[in-house]
Amino acid sequence: MELFRMKSFQPFARARSASTRQRGYSLVELSIALAIVSVVIVGSLIGVQRILANNRANALLADVPRINAALLGALSNSKGLPTLSTTQAAALGAFPESSVKWESGKAAVTNSFGGNIFTLGVNAKIGEVEAGRGYVVRMTQIPSNMCATIANGLAPLARGIWVDDTVAEAVVDGAPDDKIVVKAIQANSGIDLAKLVDNCQAGAGTRTINALIVL
Repeated sequence: MELFRMKSFQPFARARSASTRQRGYSLVELSIALAIVSVVIVGSLIGVQRILANNRANALLADVPRINAALLGALSNSKGLPTLSTTQAAALGAFPESSVKWESGKAAVTNSFGGNIFTLGVNAKIGEVEAGRGYVVRMTQIPSNMCATIANGLAPLARGIWVDDTVAEAVVDGAPDDKIVVKAIQANSGIDLAKLVDNCQAGAGTRTINALIVL
């Protein structure tokens, strides 16, 4: 009877011992788990970055109707539109106060991507737009991957849009090169998607978007 008990216990003990040894994770299993966690973290970070970029783009697009509303009443019947400057627009309340920095009586306006936003007078005919009938909003340091999003967002309000790498404030005194125009400067035109992609992706880093607004 005692021998039977010992023989009966031995297989159980071996099974329990084997089960105990199998409780740990192998190096391969840990590596797979770490890889899965890494993919999830990277995917989450990319998603967060995209959300933040979209929020910045929406903030920038929201600035344009504000600029237009501030300038519409003040300049629609004014002779000052051809020489409009960012400083003048800022003095008329065209930009949020938090984005304007005054120095020696001149305003520098920062956009949501860390670049600048300028308002430029148009002192020469561009397409069908006569001098003094519109102005240009110039947005600098726009990330290439958000360039098309912003250009498309501007399309309903802008008479024409062009994309280049200009970063300075200057009065617009003629039509831009047709190669960089992504929305023709004429009524009822639409975005040229092929040119939009080419110009937004041209060069590394950031782009400048110019939108012609007619008053």
